[in-house]
This record gives sequence, C-alpha cells and structure tokens, in this order.
Amino acid sequence: MLMVTGIAVLAALYWNKNVTVQDVQVNGLYFTEYEQVKLAADIPLGVKPDSLDLNVVVDRVEKLDYVRSVNPYIEPSGDLRLTVAERQPIALLVNGPSRIYVDAEGVRLPILEGKTQDVPLLYGYSAVSDDTIKTEEFAQVRDFLMRAKIDGFGWNTISEVVFDETDGVVALSHENGVKLLFGRNDFQTKLENWKAFYTDIIRTKGIQSMRQIDLRFTNQVVTREI
Repeated sequence: MLMVTGIAVLAALYWNKNVTVQDVQVNGLYFTEYEQVKLAADIPLGVKPDSLDLNVVVDRVEKLDYVRSVNPYIEPSGDLRLTVAERQPIALLVNGPSRIYVDAEGVRLPILEGKTQDVPLLYGYSAVSDDTIKTEEFAQVRDFLMRAKIDGFGWNTISEVVFDETDGVVALSHENGVKLLFGRNDFQTKLENWKAFYTDIIRTKGIQSMRQIDLRFTNQVVTREI
C-alpha cells in the first residue's frame, strides 16, 4: 500500500512539474466554430494545468452566442478538453423584416450562414439581440413548442405560432394555413387530439374546407368551416 501511494505521489509530482497544455480539444460543436471557442478560452499553450482557472475559462466560452454550458477536463497528457452543450433554436422570431432564432430559455440566437434550422415562425416578440424573454406568455409558447417537438406530428404540421391573450397559443397548419387554437397548458393532450382529428377527419374529409380548429377543450374539437 505504501509503495502504491508513493508511486502515485511521484507521478503527481512529475505531472505537475513537467506536463503542459499543448492543445485545446472541443466536443459538441455545430453552430459554434472551433476557432471561436479556442479564442474565447484564451489559453496560452505551454501553461501548466494546475495554473489554469477552469471556472474563468468556462465563463469566457459560455459568453459565445450558442454555447449553453461547458464541461472542462484536463487529459492525462495535459491537453484541455472542453465538452460544449449548445443552445438549440425552437422558433424563428419574426418582427417585420427582422428575424432571429430563440431557444427554450428565451435566449435570442443569430442566424448563421449555412446552418439554418427548420423551426416554426413565432410572432409578437422583438427580433433583435437584447434581453432574454422571460414572460409568462413566452413560457406558454415554449412549453407548446417543446411538446410539439417531442410529439413529432405536431411539429411537422405547424408552421407559425403566436400567443393571444384570449385564445392562448395559436398556430397555423402547414397545410392550407388553418388556424389552430391550443389555449394554455396541457399541450400533450391537445396535440394528441390534433393528431387524432387530422387522422380521423381531415384525411377523409380534406382540410381545404377548414377555417379554424379549436383544440382548447378536453373532450371535443370545435371546427369552423369556410
């Protein structure tokens, strides 16, 4: 036991004395470029690992637009590995000619060339980079979009979303732009009702005669036809 402990101590002393950071490796990138992370981390190559304040490194990298969190790890070789969790757009904010993505936390994200996302359009919010959206209305829209994404069918059949004080979450269908009223809360059930209504009614009757479909009620779907 003493011999093993002694070897471990010697290895640690050797590592602290001789090992230096010669490379920065980054995992989990799509929206963010490696060079952006490396520049933000601002780690001088050749520095000893025990001289690094990893909390400061993490804070610098997390200031990048699409970086949500960073998990740092120093390899036995001394190289620094940063595992990045990026923010994911859930909608495209549209305000006149201005457009910008937003994630589930209400953080606005720039549109990057070559990395556009197929997400619903969301109206009623500023489409410029400013404060994070933290309103109750946005929380309702966010919950609806996240559930729709999990549901799959809802995500694929909805093109635009807005929050209305009276009707709650209102969406337009991809097909024919039919107005869909989802109200507030319990979006899992309402999206399941939308799928069932589409499967049982729209596929046989057609959507072209539909003007509005109200899914706010638990046990019924109310339609308004042209």
